[in-house]
Amino acid sequence: MNVVGIIAEYNPFHEGHAYQIQKAKEQCGAEFAVVVMNGDFVQRGEPAIFDKYTRTKEALLGGADLIFELPVRFGLSSAGDFAMGGVLALNALPFVTHLCFGTETGDLTPLLQAATFLCDEPDSYRTRVKHFVKQGILYPKARSLALAAESGLPTETWDSPNNILGLEYCVALQKLHSKIKPFTIRREGQGYHDNDTPALSDFPSATFLRKQIRKAGEKENLSLSDFSSLIGYSLLTAKDLCRIKDITPDLSDRIRNELPKYREINEFVKTIKNPSLTTGRIKRSFFQCLFDIEKEEPVMPYLRVLGMKKEASSLLSQKENASCQILTKLAFDVPKMDDTAKKLFAKDLLASDLYRQVFCHKYNQTLPNEYQHSPMVL
Repeated sequence: MNVVGIIAEYNPFHEGHAYQIQKAKEQCGAEFAVVVMNGDFVQRGEPAIFDKYTRTKEALLGGADLIFELPVRFGLSSAGDFAMGGVLALNALPFVTHLCFGTETGDLTPLLQAATFLCDEPDSYRTRVKHFVKQGILYPKARSLALAAESGLPTETWDSPNNILGLEYCVALQKLHSKIKPFTIRREGQGYHDNDTPALSDFPSATFLRKQIRKAGEKENLSLSDFSSLIGYSLLTAKDLCRIKDITPDLSDRIRNELPKYREINEFVKTIKNPSLTTGRIKRSFFQCLFDIEKEEPVMPYLRVLGMKKEASSLLSQKENASCQILTKLAFDVPKMDDTAKKLFAKDLLASDLYRQVFCHKYNQTLPNEYQHSPMVL
């Protein structure tokens, strides 16, 4: 039996995602689609526009069969760590046979070639990256230029958000010596960051949909600015910023020097940004500070089930064969965790609790806490 895995954010879930799930099942003859999805915060360093339970329901209605939550330590990370977290999760499940991801070209071969090169990472490549960074080029661009120069592959191979993630998935699979087979589906519709109104034949991008949702103001949602006070407080009270996962001594100094000017998070990001720092990295580091996500080796000691179709319950019957603990009832499962897992999971709980509290304060509502949630079954 084939089971296809998908690593996603669904921020928000849209027709293009439903198309990918359908095509992924068709292309590899999969009976089920298993998704590893970000929780309440996403890789770009922002709160998800809708909470993880809302997005889980939409994904199940859109064709997904079983959905796990990606721990926040991986969800709030660079493309490489995000991809590694997703692949670690799928690799821990005994039933996942394939990994599907979208790319601009639909061509897997050059991505596999580039991934093999990056896994070897020769000294000449690292030297070129350092050279470009010293010239003031942002690290992602420096890495792209060095990879093109050393591998001989065109930058178009990885020169888009989807292709970058696809490349990182292939790197993670090779580093883990995974038996999971990757394949790609050509992305249809708008580009990843496209803000413009889509053509009638196009799937709208998540970026466009977020813009429209916030413009309409009809659906309850959260944005980065809703966390301004919490972020400001966490930066102000942090004793050692260099402990935090993506904060270097230079970034720490920059934050400390500019912190007296802090008023609002979006403006502070602009204040901190310089030619060597991407906006995404700055925002991620702020939330990493808020959740106390430290520099640690990536591990996947557990996976939490967010929701599933009734027909997919047979997959969970194999959970004893998983290489990590599968969480379905927190009150029962958390006490069984070892210290490493408890420490990691505490950050997931904190992230979800703060998201819930900010939402409840903004919309004057009361929502159940994490221990009151059971996996959604449709």
